[in-house]
Amino acid sequence: MKKRSIWSLMTLLALVVSCYTLVGCGSEDPVKPKSKKSSVIAVDSVYASDLDGGMLPDGLLNELATQGVKMGTGSEVKVNQKGREWLITDKENQQAYTATIESDKITFNKATYIDYELERDAVAETYKSFVTNYNERELTNVYKLWTNKSSDYLIVNIAENETIYADGQGVRGTLEKLAKGHHSTKNDRWNGSDISEMYMRSRGGRLEAGIHTTNALRHGQTWAYLVKIGKKWLINKVESIETRNLAGHKKIEIHAKAQLDGIGYFDDKKHQVKL
Repeated sequence: MKKRSIWSLMTLLALVVSCYTLVGCGSEDPVKPKSKKSSVIAVDSVYASDLDGGMLPDGLLNELATQGVKMGTGSEVKVNQKGREWLITDKENQQAYTATIESDKITFNKATYIDYELERDAVAETYKSFVTNYNERELTNVYKLWTNKSSDYLIVNIAENETIYADGQGVRGTLEKLAKGHHSTKNDRWNGSDISEMYMRSRGGRLEAGIHTTNALRHGQTWAYLVKIGKKWLINKVESIETRNLAGHKKIEIHAKAQLDGIGYFDDKKHQVKL
């Protein structure tokens, strides 16, 4: 009898332990996780028309504030895709958000903050310095404005059906030959107006820019790709086509779509910068 009682007691204890371990014996189910408050920032899609108009109405700002997003004074809206996607830049707090329509809501997600005015002016200054120093034959200063990497690429078309290509360290030698060493080009200058289009984005943790201008060697059009390294904007690719050859210029050869690594000039309208 004693052995049977001890065995029964041990069996009962085992059942009790199993009960608490597996199901909690009627208490809160320890296996079921507690629900967490959603971290998604979303507002009613009724504000889409306001965003399309570049506006942040008080109702939208109040809804965002209740979800922990307090926009600074003077925050700006850029329409990436009308009725569907917008970029909001909060310069005061140095924050940026992409707003996207999802079902009947507009969701907000953090984006890389870019001070577009500051960076735009810096990109324009780098290209202007390139043109000025080349025209003054200050070639040492010209070389300092390039990344001086193997990915550097230069295309110049200044004669009928004659295109000059150079890459890597060959860019430096080609610029020098064009500026000083060739009888047909040593007196040529870059001429034309200011930048007509600029595009900017953050990619792989760094800023990059694409520019299009009617300022070219002799006269024509130029496309350029620049990257920001440290605090400086530097040139990585340039394609300059003389006016008389533009009719036969079927594609931008330095365009990212034409590069094996996908790195080069880009002109996606969602990244266009106001000049």
